[in-house]
Amino acid sequence: MLEGEWVSGLVVGLADSRGPRVYAYGTIDGDSVVELGSVTEVFTGLLLADAVQRGLVALDDPVRKYLPPEVSFPEEITLRHLATHTAGLPRRPDNFAPADLTDPYADYTVAKLHEYLGRFRPQTPPGETFAVSNLGIALLAQVLAPDYETTLRERILEPLGMRHTGITIEGLAQGHDGDLVAVGPWSFGAFAGAGGLRSTANDLLALLGANLGYLESSIDAALAFARTPLTDRMALGWQIMEDGRTLWRTGQTGGCRSFLALDPDAGLGVVVLSDTSSDVVDQIGRVALGRQEAVELRPTVELSTYLLDLWVGRYRLERGLYLEVKREEDHLVLISPDEPPARLYAASAVDFYVRVSDLQITFRDDALVLHRPDGDQTARRARR
Repeated sequence: MLEGEWVSGLVVGLADSRGPRVYAYGTIDGDSVVELGSVTEVFTGLLLADAVQRGLVALDDPVRKYLPPEVSFPEEITLRHLATHTAGLPRRPDNFAPADLTDPYADYTVAKLHEYLGRFRPQTPPGETFAVSNLGIALLAQVLAPDYETTLRERILEPLGMRHTGITIEGLAQGHDGDLVAVGPWSFGAFAGAGGLRSTANDLLALLGANLGYLESSIDAALAFARTPLTDRMALGWQIMEDGRTLWRTGQTGGCRSFLALDPDAGLGVVVLSDTSSDVVDQIGRVALGRQEAVELRPTVELSTYLLDLWVGRYRLERGLYLEVKREEDHLVLISPDEPPARLYAASAVDFYVRVSDLQITFRDDALVLHRPDGDQTARRARR
């Protein structure tokens, strides 16, 4: 990964019956503080498990019960729906319009969140459709702990001895985008409970060790409850792998990537952190778990500016949204609504990919096709 310039630094941590072990490469080590992105959801799930165990809330409580009276959120949506991504909420609200795409969540306030929630109406009955929603987890965190960091530290982090985990942790490692360009950290505003935590591999090994029973903890009941499947895809904060038993979550910011997984049957926990926003981190985690034989790197070829210029233009998505493809010197850049620009790497004359996610693109004369694990989407060329 380092030789191919896919990452600047990488840490792999293992927790099993032999004890915790850390393998560090490049610019970071086991004590480096890295942004966790959506791995934060594991901790928000633990806060919910803890609150249920203490009788403060119930999974089937209506969310509206915990919102200000002036917010007319649908009565049928429950805390369970938020936690399992079945509330019908979008990934992000329609009033999400970042002033700075290099720090997209910074100016999204609780007031904006409440404004959106007051007019939201689900398109499908809650509980029927699974769709990952950062918005739903952000709302869950707001309901459970308006002062998220203080509550999390008291109820979860201190009992686990995680002294280098939080939102305001100092000494954050320098992050890099998928092209190894240094970028600034993200701040999360009202989305803190969905992506705002920072941590180290050593701290996360303590969380894994406690879940596997290698470390004693005063919150064992909450840990066990959070691991209990609620659907075939979700426990509390944890997603469930295709094997039906391994719990996992990944996270990403503009400059960091994280992977956390727990296989209780094998007594194995894995954490992978990088100071680079690259999706190879997930592959490394799956290799460490034994779910994948080796990391599979996409090929990269050099194309002439003549061939690159064939694909420059605007491409129409649904709802009047557009993608734009530009050429910057010897490569293409994809500009998406509300997303930082992403460099496109050529695998062939028509096939491209980005290094910050699993997105792949195939260009045709009149369109481009977006390839994602959940399906393909075609965007027609608007003009040359």
